[in-house]
Amino acid sequence: MNRRSKRLETAFCRIFLQADWLTRGRALAYCRILAFYGWGLFLSIIVVSHWGTNFEGQPICADFVSFWAASRQVLDGHLAELYDSAKHHLVELSAFPGLSFGNFAFYYPPTFLLVCLPLALVPYRLSVALFLILTGTVFVRAMRRLLPQRWALLPILAFPGLVIGVANGQNGLLTGALFGWAMVLLAEHPFVAGLCLGGLVIKPQLLVAAPVVLLCARRWPAVAGGICSGLGLIAVSWLAFGATGWNGFLHMSHEAQGAFSHGYVQSWKMQSVFAAAHLLHAPGWLAYGAQIMAAGLALGLAGWLAARLRGCAAELGEHGAASGQVAVMIAAMPFCSPFLLDYDLACLAFPMGWLLLQAQRTGWWSGEKFVLFLAYFYLLGARLFAELTYIGPTPPVCAALLFVLARRIAPEEWLRLKTAVMSKPGLFSRRQVQVSVVPAHGRGDVQA
Repeated sequence: MNRRSKRLETAFCRIFLQADWLTRGRALAYCRILAFYGWGLFLSIIVVSHWGTNFEGQPICADFVSFWAASRQVLDGHLAELYDSAKHHLVELSAFPGLSFGNFAFYYPPTFLLVCLPLALVPYRLSVALFLILTGTVFVRAMRRLLPQRWALLPILAFPGLVIGVANGQNGLLTGALFGWAMVLLAEHPFVAGLCLGGLVIKPQLLVAAPVVLLCARRWPAVAGGICSGLGLIAVSWLAFGATGWNGFLHMSHEAQGAFSHGYVQSWKMQSVFAAAHLLHAPGWLAYGAQIMAAGLALGLAGWLAARLRGCAAELGEHGAASGQVAVMIAAMPFCSPFLLDYDLACLAFPMGWLLLQAQRTGWWSGEKFVLFLAYFYLLGARLFAELTYIGPTPPVCAALLFVLARRIAPEEWLRLKTAVMSKPGLFSRRQVQVSVVPAHGRGDVQA
């Protein structure tokens, strides 16, 4: 039995902790397969589409219909009807009479309406193409600034978050790009980085972790930039749409909560802690309690890691420390809102990129390869997995990603915690586990 346990432990270490099977060649081969599948499926839909509709008569990039219809309502002078879900849906039906997929009410604040405003100046097909090409290009350019190596282009273009954002016609690439450019610019242009983060008032539930991280990191120019752009967008939207727009949004917020609680947006589509608990048939109070607890823990950890990174500039460089703070901010974001979908998680590419850069600098640490592999690939099947198994994959995957980031940033604290836990007799085994300290390459930290 002891020999069998040893063999199982060895196999576990090789597969999950060392992950020697995941060589660079295999990783690139997996990316090619993923790109062929994801983009091939999307292009096949485009090829067989007719005047902006797929073979089932539904619009391609279907979520974009709501953005385009919102623009049309405002341009036609019907702003007061925009946040009336029935009248908004009539506008959508006037463009696509066979529309029958999902709930297409406009749940976004007037700050995002500023982005949507010009969309209906051109026909739907051209509008969705321009929107996705522009936001996708900005997203990819931010990733290329982070990972300029030639080999990195394939994993970036094959990333499922990019494919999902385009296929759904959603704004996840826009919000992801705002996060990404904040990461790239924070070290050298902190005020501009703050302007990027403040732009997330177009989707404020993604912004919760940003002020915590920036304040704990003492990035005062970035805080100033975020306040300027956030309040500026709110002021411009008020001047453009007045109280009508904001009152309509507040009314629609209550309707959105009702749509969520009544199951109009199925829980298996959602990627939050609340949705994961709801899939397991937890009552509402318990699901919200789990969401609040997860948000508190994630924000507390993110703030502590951001503060600790202030002292890591000598080891990581100013750019590495600053980008690490945004990486932590993004990794904590999925725990901060009950309303979260897979296209909102395209921004996870940036903390994964930061972790990859650290692994290139000091070598891979235990478990990192497998966590990156899982975080990279899982989005493509996240909804299907949740629908079939009633297990929401995003909270455990994002927790693993946040964990390996925390271990990279605070290895000594992790080692002390590991030693304290593993040395308790009888907790994991009857014999005391010896924890060894292995110097990392080129620095005095540990590879735990």
